[in-house]
Amino acid sequence: MHITYTAATTAAPNSANEDHLAVGDGWALVLDGAGRYPGETGGCIHPITWVVARLGIHLSSCLSQQPEQPLTTIARSAVEATMADHDATCDLSDPLSPGATGAIVRVRKDRIDWLVVGDCAVVIDRGQDGYTTVIDDRVDHLPDAPIVEGRVRTYSPAYVATVRNRPGGFWVLGAVPAAAEHALVGTLPRPAATQVLLCSDGISRLTERYGWGWQDVMALHQSAGPESLIRAVRESEHNDPDPQRWRGKRHDDATVVVIQVTDA
Repeated sequence: MHITYTAATTAAPNSANEDHLAVGDGWALVLDGAGRYPGETGGCIHPITWVVARLGIHLSSCLSQQPEQPLTTIARSAVEATMADHDATCDLSDPLSPGATGAIVRVRKDRIDWLVVGDCAVVIDRGQDGYTTVIDDRVDHLPDAPIVEGRVRTYSPAYVATVRNRPGGFWVLGAVPAAAEHALVGTLPRPAATQVLLCSDGISRLTERYGWGWQDVMALHQSAGPESLIRAVRESEHNDPDPQRWRGKRHDDATVVVIQVTDA
């Protein structure tokens, strides 16, 4: 079995990049910072980039050093280690404490395992059998969620505090170890897959907002590489005739990793 990786990440215009990617021996991950709301500290003194980086470091370490552990165990261990990094400086009991959505893929000789929390995506190309797509969209199906109109259409912070990292709501990694057990997880036989894409929602908006199919995304990557997907996102955003119709940011950090697997 031979594995190759291609990857790209970039910040939204005029912003710091709160996404994070990493690849290792048979694994890859993408994180997307779940940041602060206007006027809210989330009980934490650290920038979102710090939280996401610490979580990425711990996930990478666990994936490298504990290759046989379930991905939920690895995610829980990484969250606990990230919480310890805050020491006594932060109130991690605050439901708006910053964290990250994430996608993890691990490739073994006989199977591919994945874990997805929040609005990151895993897309598995199964050749003639099509695509297996895993996106945790629970945040888009919250009951009676109040949307605040403003520079960015989003949910009310007071409402998010009642549904974030709670059953019936949605989950993010960072300050609640139990979030790992509420992730979407699964396995496919490895011979069924030719390549796997992981991305933040800054890339998946091509399919969610702009009418692309995942076959279009994969084809563009195949012909022009991962940076071409980011260029396609920015072009779609700039040409959007009515960006206010979407909940969330007009521009977002964009990150993609593609794992290609062949038999040696």
